[in-house]
Amino acid sequence: MPKRLTVEGINLELKKVKIERRGNRGGLSLRATLPPRDGEGKPRQQYIALGLYDTPEHLEVARAKALELQIEMATWKLTGRFDWGRFAEAPKPESQNWELIKSKFEREYFRRRGDSPQSRLTWSSDYVPLMRSLQGEVSAESIIAAVEGTPNNTRTRRKAVEKLGKIAEFAGLEVDLSPYKGEYKLQTREIPSEELIQECRLRFENEAWQWVYTVMATYGLRNHEVFFCEISKKPPHTCRILEGKTEARIAYPLHPEWAINWEVWRKKKPVVSGQTYRDYGQRVNQYFYRHSIPFTPYDLRHAYAIRGSVQYKIPVVTMASWMGHKPSVHWDTYNRWIGESENERVFKEMVQRDVY
Repeated sequence: MPKRLTVEGINLELKKVKIERRGNRGGLSLRATLPPRDGEGKPRQQYIALGLYDTPEHLEVARAKALELQIEMATWKLTGRFDWGRFAEAPKPESQNWELIKSKFEREYFRRRGDSPQSRLTWSSDYVPLMRSLQGEVSAESIIAAVEGTPNNTRTRRKAVEKLGKIAEFAGLEVDLSPYKGEYKLQTREIPSEELIQECRLRFENEAWQWVYTVMATYGLRNHEVFFCEISKKPPHTCRILEGKTEARIAYPLHPEWAINWEVWRKKKPVVSGQTYRDYGQRVNQYFYRHSIPFTPYDLRHAYAIRGSVQYKIPVVTMASWMGHKPSVHWDTYNRWIGESENERVFKEMVQRDVY
């Protein structure tokens, strides 16, 4: 995925010229030490307004213009001549409106994500509802109002802060939405014990679906990821997740003996169809329901996370990498579900090590 241009990033490339945001609306200008426009007097620091804003499309143009100015400055140093005609100031940029920004943001979104059923689903479910409330002139206040239009202390609010933050950044707005995130608390879960996980595995008479269950339990995969993975035949039998909600990654088996005893590398994927990752995930949910599994597929993922942190003492950063999320997610989401049995087991280990 191409790296997103920023004013700060471009300025690191430049030597004699800098790009700056100026004015209340953050219009872009070039700043450099240049000869007087009328040809009289000494060189001094000057600004050249570009008529552009801090958006990906405009930054491409601003970068090209800055490089052009650097070349002209080099020519001026050698010849003593500077062609101001090539750098006539652009008219003051008109106020941005949300309809224009939303249209550009949509094009940029699909340029980066590609036009697929999955990207269209994410766009229609995560962005379109929030963007409906963005009307009129672009401002930080309108972004904050859109956030406050969602229920506080909910998952919806947290997602709104994340998505509207991306839109604000795209529009070149400097606004901190973290104070509006709220105190969303995840639903309490009863994480299945290892004995229950192993017992429920035997309920799957279909070999292919038993393989799905086994891989999810052993590697902590998301529902849909199990259909897009490959497991190495060689120890330690790592699982490579090829695609899914997050980038490709490698996960390790916990417990390692589960991978060996259940021969997880012998692929037996069920034949299912779907246009989006959500479709594949629903197939797994339905199969669990039909077999009266007393917990959700995602609970296998939570159990894997806790197993790695508590039993194997694997660092949070490492576990987060195996599971395909940020360390902060690991702390906030998974560690809160460490049950009393796990706490008791850790305490007993401490006593055995003569901590007290």
